[in-house]
Formats: sequence, structure tokens, C-alpha cells
Amino acid sequence: MLPPDDELRRRAEASTTVAQLRGLAEWAGQGGSPVTATGRLRMAEARELVDGLGTGDKIEGVRSSADLPRLGLLLEWAKKARLVRVVTGRLYAVAKARPVLADPLQLWLRAFDACFELRQALLGARSGWHVESMLFDVYEDVLEDVLNTLYSLPYPMPWPRLRDTVHLAYRTSCQLDAGLDLQHRMWFEHADRDLRAVLDLLDDLGAIERDRGMADPVFLDIDLSDAGPELLADMPPELAELLGVAGAATDPVARERADARREELTAGPVELIRLTELGTRAVRQRLLAAGRDAPLVGELAQAPAAGLLGVLAEDYDPDAARTELAGWITARGEREGALRQLTDAVRTMTFRTRAQAMLDVLLAALPDDEGERLLCTLRRDTQLAPSALNALAHRELLSPEDMTDAESLLVLAESLLQLVELAGGGDGAEETLRAQGSQARDAVAAALDSAHPDRAGLDELRQLAARALGTQGARLGRARKARRSSGKSGRKRRR
Repeated sequence: MLPPDDELRRRAEASTTVAQLRGLAEWAGQGGSPVTATGRLRMAEARELVDGLGTGDKIEGVRSSADLPRLGLLLEWAKKARLVRVVTGRLYAVAKARPVLADPLQLWLRAFDACFELRQALLGARSGWHVESMLFDVYEDVLEDVLNTLYSLPYPMPWPRLRDTVHLAYRTSCQLDAGLDLQHRMWFEHADRDLRAVLDLLDDLGAIERDRGMADPVFLDIDLSDAGPELLADMPPELAELLGVAGAATDPVARERADARREELTAGPVELIRLTELGTRAVRQRLLAAGRDAPLVGELAQAPAAGLLGVLAEDYDPDAARTELAGWITARGEREGALRQLTDAVRTMTFRTRAQAMLDVLLAALPDDEGERLLCTLRRDTQLAPSALNALAHRELLSPEDMTDAESLLVLAESLLQLVELAGGGDGAEETLRAQGSQARDAVAAALDSAHPDRAGLDELRQLAARALGTQGARLGRARKARRSSGKSGRKRRR
């Protein structure tokens, strides 16, 4: 869920980085400003910009603008964002960037995309003795994966989990020699410092936010003891260690790392990292550009009723489904007519399990028990009564005592017909019925005695049961007749 672009535009305007990039472009102007032969700012202009942009660089004793890290980063950032460029020894503002500079949100998004091109400026060697970390070689891939991971999570990511996830990327992409553990630890610590520099950059821009708190239990060890030995046997040891799968790590060093990580996550508050709404907007835009599926609450306002309910049933969590459905109904103007469109969409759905899922969405996503009231009215609908009763019973909103005998038979018949559909009919359904034996025979006989509207489906069920259970149609008929006779003496159910 995202706020409107006007609200995001207001937040982008508040970004210090946006103000600095715009200020740098305006300072360069159309007339340009001289730079050195290597494309750096001269010290006189650099001092002016440090004060004017508020970069925080220490200017005392500095003889070259190359020693002003924040200003140097901003200059490279502005170049990669196509806001300024160097031509024949002068720094100019890019004329085509004027509309972008005038729109805080577009400027922010341009700056965000440029982050992927700042590897050298952010992590590159600054002297002959400086060596790049392991992150330098996989910078763009790791940045993409980190942002996509944060986008996918419903909880803020604890730093220990993020750090160790990236460590796995180093182990799979870098050829670590048989060096001492101390040497490897130094390499990882160097890469961790660089990763924090990247997070600082994103934090300054306003793409992420960081605070401290206890990690959500979802990030602790995962118990896969019920998953079977095959899964654990096929799982790469690095992944098993990363997930903290209980008992999966056989390497003593890996177990030591897993124990240390768990201790770090449970001993007290840790740094928690999540995307801001601006960051979510930007990552979603990149996902869509890459052809990925990244649905946004509100974008289904003009969808057909059947498409809306189908997507809500498959892809939406309950809170998002409620918001999306409310927006769709509001867009229709007249609530009663909108609800009629929704129930008609269920009515015309040919797959009964999908129709059931669509009714479940209406039951759960309509506000203030409106879904329950709607489905209760559908108990009188000849076509939708079986699915409506099934949905109400499944959520324990309708007990067996609250149903008539006829309604109980409808629920039984609907459940069996859905079972046949899920089993794919034919051999699959026969095998399922055969496994239930006499219990299935009685259930099928009762279902055939119901007033379920799908007579063709019931006839298919009868034939499947006859083949699976060795039961002739006549015998099923006698079972149905016997059930009707015995039902006359049973207790009366409340309506």
C-alpha cells in the first residue's frame, strides 16, 4: 500500500540529498563552472559548495577537492543521475533535466536509480594502498537483492540476518582460498563496513529507515523437523546455516556461526532495517520495469468483478484485500449494485473451488460483518446456497445445529464435488473415494439425495463412486431411499 504521489512528492522535497543535488545543478547552471583537468572541482568552488550545500565536509587543511568525500560523492551522484555533465573543462547543468529538477519525486527517483552506478565513488580505491572489499565486485547484484528482500518482507530486517545473507553471496561468488579464519574474518568485516556505507547512502536519501528493537521471531531458527530427511539432505549447507535450520549444520564452524547469530538476535535490541514508502515506490518501479509482478493496492479499482475476487483470493493478505475491495466498491458508486456484480461473478464461475475462494474473500473482506450477512442471504439462493453454506460452516459462523437437513446435505454434496474437482476427476477422484471405503459410500448416497443444483456433477459423482467402490447405481439409490426413511424419525433441525 502506498500513499498518493502528492504525499510522496512532499516527502521527497524534505530529503536533504534531493536539496543538495538540486543545489549542485543550479550552482553549475547553463554557463558552467571550471573544473580541473581530471574533472574535479577547484578548491575555491569546492569551499563555496561545502558551505552552500551543507555537506559537512571538513575544509581546513584540505588542498584538493578529492579529499572532500561527501561533496565528491554528490558530484558523481549528480553526474550519474544526468543532472550535470563535464564538457571541455567546465561543469554544466543538463538542460533536459530541468523538468526533473522541478519535480521533487522525479528527482528523488532519478537519484535512487543512480545509486546502482555509484560503486566506484562509494566503495572504490582512494589510494595505492587501499583495496576494495568483496562487496565491490558484486555491488549492483547485492544492492538489488537487498532492496528486493526488504520489499518482500512484512517485518523490518535485523542487521545480523541481512549481513549474513550477504555473506552467503560472497561465499558463492568469490573464490575464498584456504586462508586463515582470521584473514577471512577481516575480509568479511571490510565488506560489512562497505555495506554499512551503502545503507548510510540509502538512509540519507530516504529510501530506508533504521531503528533498534527486537528481531521478529520469523528471523530466528526454522524448525524443519517435519519436512522429512529428503529436504534437509538436498539443502545446500550454506542455505541450511543461513536459515538456521535446527540440526542441519554439520560443520562445527557453521554451527558456531549459527549459534553466534542466534545469540546476537535474541540477546537484546538489534538494528532493524526497512524500506520507507519512497523506497517501496522506487523498488516497485524497478521490479515492474524488469517484468516482475509487484501488485499495488488500489490498482484493481477498474478491474472486472471476477478478476478482482480471483486476484484477492490468490495474492492478497486479509488487510490488503479489505482495502482493495473497499476501493473497488467505492469506485462503483452504488454499493448494492457493486455487491450484486460481485455475487454474479461468483455465480458465473465454472470452477467450484475458485467460486468458493471468491465467496470466502467476500466473507472475510467486507466490513462490519457485512460479508456474513451477505452469505446468510445467499442461503436462499438456489445456485449459490451450497458454496455460501460451506463458507459459513468452514469459518464456524454456522453450526450443524443451525442448518436444516436439506442444508446439511447441500454442504456434504458441495464438499464432495469440490473434492472431485481438486482430485482432477477420473482416477484421482476414484482413488480418493476408494480410500474412504464404506464411509465414502454413505456420503455419496447422502449427497445424491440432496437438492444440489449441479445435477451433472452429481451424476459424475455417482459414476465415480460406482467404479471406485464397486457400487451399482441401484444400490446407491436404495441407500438414498433408506436414508430418507430413517431421516423421518430424526430430530428436527432449527432453521
